[in-house]
Amino acid sequence: MRRVNERWVCKRCFADNQGEAATCARCGLARGSESTDADRQQWASAAGLPDPTGGDQPAWRGLLRFWWVPVLLITLGVGWFTAARRGDDGALSGAGTVQVDDLRAGDCFNAGEETEISDVHGVPCDEPHAYEVFAVQTYGGGAFPASDAQLETVFGELCVPPFQTYVGTAYQTSELWASFVTPTEDGWNDGDREFICYLFEEDESTMTRSMAGASR
Repeated sequence: MRRVNERWVCKRCFADNQGEAATCARCGLARGSESTDADRQQWASAAGLPDPTGGDQPAWRGLLRFWWVPVLLITLGVGWFTAARRGDDGALSGAGTVQVDDLRAGDCFNAGEETEISDVHGVPCDEPHAYEVFAVQTYGGGAFPASDAQLETVFGELCVPPFQTYVGTAYQTSELWASFVTPTEDGWNDGDREFICYLFEEDESTMTRSMAGASR
């Protein structure tokens, strides 16, 4: 089984917000709105906080520390019982059930609303879908990341860098949102260290093509 959460992080001030919140509780930015480095620097200065872009440090340092959009709820829905098929290139060629542990970068899928999952409904990316895997990463930390702050750090380390490589634009200025599927604590204790990074439209609308190289 895998663990999921339902929260989102403001793209201006990095505040952690409830999943149902339409605007940031700290700075008022509407969910899904973009912000520039200058916007975030101005907000941080006014609030007396450190420069969220890292100042003279490389831009990725700020991203690794702050960028985490917590996980949307995903799981196998009613009626999804047939195993998905893969072509010779490894890409999904026929819709059906995919074990979460078998998801690969480039897989597209649909899902329901549970907090612990073992399967999703995989589909070829030219068929309607809500989510797309852009990286599957192994975390080297020794302690289970249970807190929001720990999960933010893990997301920044594992998912933010490959997002830009996969999509073709930096996460903080992208139209798309991202999150990840994490091991459960029991899975962690059994040695599971795999985190599955996936992207989606801000309003969770359906996509009908892969976002690889979309520069969105």
